[in-house]
Amino acid sequence: MTVTHLLVGPRPHGVVRFGWDLYRRMQQDGFDVHRQWTAHHGDVSTPSTAGVVHLQFTDRLFGDSPECAARNVAALGARTMGAMTATLHDVPQPSDGKNFARRTAAYAEVSAACRAIVVSSHHERELLRDCGIEPSRCAVIPLPVGPQAVAPATRGPGRTVGVFGYVYPGKGHAEVLAALPDHGGVEMLAIGETSSGHDDLALDLQEAARRKGVKFTLTGYIADSRVQPLLQRVTVPVVAHRHISASGSLNSWLSAGRRPLAPTHRYTVEFENRNPGSLALYPDTADGLRSAIDNALDAPESTWLEAGMLLSPAPSDVARHYADFFADCHP
Repeated sequence: MTVTHLLVGPRPHGVVRFGWDLYRRMQQDGFDVHRQWTAHHGDVSTPSTAGVVHLQFTDRLFGDSPECAARNVAALGARTMGAMTATLHDVPQPSDGKNFARRTAAYAEVSAACRAIVVSSHHERELLRDCGIEPSRCAVIPLPVGPQAVAPATRGPGRTVGVFGYVYPGKGHAEVLAALPDHGGVEMLAIGETSSGHDDLALDLQEAARRKGVKFTLTGYIADSRVQPLLQRVTVPVVAHRHISASGSLNSWLSAGRRPLAPTHRYTVEFENRNPGSLALYPDTADGLRSAIDNALDAPESTWLEAGMLLSPAPSDVARHYADFFADCHP
């Protein structure tokens, strides 16, 4: 059985990166897979290779609106005659605000167009149920965690608190900045670039930092080769995403050997149960975040994983789980 991973969206986008890495790992492990990539949803064509088509779906990549994205996937499903599956990313939740109902309808339509669905956490499976979406088949395959990097012999200078990933509302940058001590000689490092349409948020963060007497640095785009050294330079790594459901940025911190601060939440508890000792969980309140940052600044060694800690699932395990999923759905 041949599987074509159909990837839609800009190459640096986290969802596209995940699909690209999954394809590459499955290919390396000897599975019969192909890849087809297009940077824009308007250029999607039906894969020429017969077999299964698998999508890495988030509505923002597949259309200019949730409705458009759902129509595009439904049309693709009709052309592939039902031999289509998808991994759903950014599963709708009430925090989407006015777009929640529209996104829920779109994800329901995509689920109906696919023979089976994958989500990346049991938390996301519950979110689908909360939305009233019940795919005919739904598998939970967690995101892979790469092997832990060796910690550098010397740690980064100064006192920095870092957030990794695109800057957009709800990612946690504003909450982390607010939790830093005023005029405390602490720098906030935002590792990444602003998400499209949110340049104003970066300006707001810079102004808020100026008022607090805190240095704020936004790195902008970071090449892959520079990411891990930056993640290891930070004194305190924080994953403060307000509505986390499965997190590539969290896994990146772990792959760099870091033990990030993260709010106690259905997803982070699920992750910590699978990888005990990997996260420094704090109560999901402003005071909880403030105390966690203060404690980590006082004991920065607590923000590093134990040497040799094995994290789950490894990329090869995720590739095998996907291969089992495809074989199960398309015997």
